[in-house]
Amino acid sequence: MLALAAGALAAAPSTAAPQYRAPGSALARPATASVPESASDAVPRRAGGYPTVVMPERAAPSARVAAAAKPRHDVDGDGISDMIVMEYDQHTAVYLSSIQAWSDYAIHKTDPEGSFKDLLPVGDVGGTTKPELLSLSFDGVLTLYEAGLESTSAPLWSGGGWQSWGIYDQLVGANDVDGDGIGDVLTRTLSGELWFHKGAGDASAPLKARGKVGSGWNTYNVITGSDDADGDGLSDLLARDREGVQYWYKSIGGGKFAAPAYFGRGYERNEFIVGAGTTQLYGKGQNLMTQTDNTLAKYYALANGDYLSPPTNAGTETPGSRNTYATGLNNRNHASYVQNIGSDLYIRGQKVSTAWNYTMMVGPGDLSGDGKGDLLSRDSAGVLWLHPGDGAVYTKLGTRIKVGTGWNAYNALVGAGDYSGDGRTDLLARDTSGRMFLYKGTGSSTAPFAAREQIATGWGVYDMLVVPGDIDGDSKGDVLARLANGEMYLYTSTGNAGTATFTARVKFGTGWNIYKNML
Repeated sequence: MLALAAGALAAAPSTAAPQYRAPGSALARPATASVPESASDAVPRRAGGYPTVVMPERAAPSARVAAAAKPRHDVDGDGISDMIVMEYDQHTAVYLSSIQAWSDYAIHKTDPEGSFKDLLPVGDVGGTTKPELLSLSFDGVLTLYEAGLESTSAPLWSGGGWQSWGIYDQLVGANDVDGDGIGDVLTRTLSGELWFHKGAGDASAPLKARGKVGSGWNTYNVITGSDDADGDGLSDLLARDREGVQYWYKSIGGGKFAAPAYFGRGYERNEFIVGAGTTQLYGKGQNLMTQTDNTLAKYYALANGDYLSPPTNAGTETPGSRNTYATGLNNRNHASYVQNIGSDLYIRGQKVSTAWNYTMMVGPGDLSGDGKGDLLSRDSAGVLWLHPGDGAVYTKLGTRIKVGTGWNAYNALVGAGDYSGDGRTDLLARDTSGRMFLYKGTGSSTAPFAAREQIATGWGVYDMLVVPGDIDGDSKGDVLARLANGEMYLYTSTGNAGTATFTARVKFGTGWNIYKNML
């Protein structure tokens, strides 16, 4: 539903289908971290500035266009939409087309420390005659702002209950791509098919029947509408590949596009480009690695199948403690360090329980469907319990809910986001024979998982399974698996089922056995 109000995604013709580019091997390598003064959630800023941009040449408006599309997000008033990007630390910047330069951009927040799950430029939907912006919070609140040159206004409207994702992995309003003066929508399926949904101009039935306009578009992990970039009256699109290179696609009418042109590189550090169709964030984009002296090294996931290098210092692990790095316990889009010391449980250093007697715990994200991350625990009898989170920065847990019995059959439980492609939080479980199972999330706290589905065998060769959230920028969770010799392999989610849940493994790097624990 969000994408119908957005102004961003688009499709491509089969004749110009892009070629697949597999993620390269990781550049990051393990590094020794010294003992820091204190743990921090701070994210290192970008070195070397913002991504490069090569703007297409402007053309004279085409005489055949019925009504040129009004720019969806023109904050500087030059008649061209301005692109917004958000970094991993939630720092936001706008590329002003009038001066062809980046500028910091402030989004008004009711909670100054809160994080956005999505930002959507929507044009003028509120009657302000100004460009407007929608933000989506982690707990499903959609908020409308007027977009100014340097910042947004205070919220004009907010509404809750927007946690659902939908059936497509990319779904965005494309503005007017066929020249009739009415906005259109394009969608991408998991198999990479692109579909054109022509706008009808009728609020009660806004879209006509879809038509297929392309295939092979799962080459890209982000597809974004760019409005009318070349001045011919038709809205165009941008597409980012898995190495952070962005391409521009010129609209040729009827929901179709010409062959790609180079637009720029360096976009692998952007969590999402505002207006893109795939911007699912789960509240984890980091991993903690424990060295032999118990110091912690923090690695930040990029969007190209790699870590930001070098890692940062993140404190020390208490010897003898049981730990997890829980996903989405608050709205900071940052994992929370959870420690079990004796019978005490600490979340971000704050004691939240004095009767924590469990053998395993994992924080995969929101399992109850309320937009707040939850914690799972397993007791010595093999009973799995769900502990609902309250979404606070220093999370408190609600009354535990019994999930099921027999969970001591597994020697690993991991998860950080969605592995099935439906947008809900899932859980991965490995049994003692090395079989891997997927438990699809349901969004219900009383029955949080569907029946298990076997997705792989042979995973017993790995001594460590690590979940970075989304490390390749396609908004689906990924898995890193380490061999005892220090070799690490990346498995990326496809959104498909069964043995096709993950792609074939890709070697991520060597030397990772310098860490005794990886969260």
